[in-house]
Parts: sequence; C-alpha cells; structure tokens
Amino acid sequence: MRVPLALSLSLLLPAALGAGDGDWAAPAEERDKPNPVAAAPDAISKGRALYQRHCASCHGNGGKGDGPAAGFGADIPDDLTDPARQDRLTDGEIFWKLSTGLREGSEVVMPAFSRQIPSENDRWRIVAFLRTLRRTEAAPAP
Repeated sequence: MRVPLALSLSLLLPAALGAGDGDWAAPAEERDKPNPVAAAPDAISKGRALYQRHCASCHGNGGKGDGPAAGFGADIPDDLTDPARQDRLTDGEIFWKLSTGLREGSEVVMPAFSRQIPSENDRWRIVAFLRTLRRTEAAPAP
C-alpha cells in the first residue's frame, strides 16, 4: 500500500507545540500579542475542528501528546493539557509556534501551519480551543 507523501511525513514527524520551550521562544513582540478572537463557543468549536484536522495526529484528541503519530519521531509531543505549560505560554506565543513551526537542522519537529491554515483568525481559534484543554488538578480526597 502506498501512503501519500504528505501523510507519511505527518506520521514520521512529531508535532510538539511546547517542544524545547527553553530554546523555542517566540520573540517578545509575538509573545505579547493578545488573541483577537473571542473565546466564544462558535470560535472554540471551529478551533476544535481545525485542531482535529491538523494537530490531533501528533498531540492526540485530548492534547496529551498521545496521537497515533506521536511515537514516530525522536521527540514526543508535549502534553498541552499541562497547567504549568498553559500558564507559561501566552496566547501570542502559542499562535507564533503554530504559525512558524519548529525545525532542528533539516528535521521538522513541528510543521508551520501558516500555509495549511492561511487564515490568522482560524489559527487564533485553535489557540482558543487549546486553552479549553487545560487539565484541572483533582481535588484532594476529604
């Protein structure tokens, strides 16, 4: 069975929104950008659909880094539900990472989605959806 090149690349190259957070920092002017798309239910719904289409293969349906393509690269995609990661990354930084992607030499760690998702508002909708994935810490038992 022949697999289309785009699909085979997406299976072989892990997506890691937070990969190398220390080394993969957005420029200050990008980090400071606020999300211009309100986190309304329709925006989040559209963001979820875009996430499922473009991100879930690596990051998993729930954002835990456990998508079907997660094990094919050297880096495992980060858990996007992690409260510490959610607190550390600004909306602008997530948008920048989603738009520009990450390369390490000739290896694509995370593809840049500015071409596949040309609408900036749609990329901002993904950011709004990602914020809904934040894991809440379980309350301690009484």
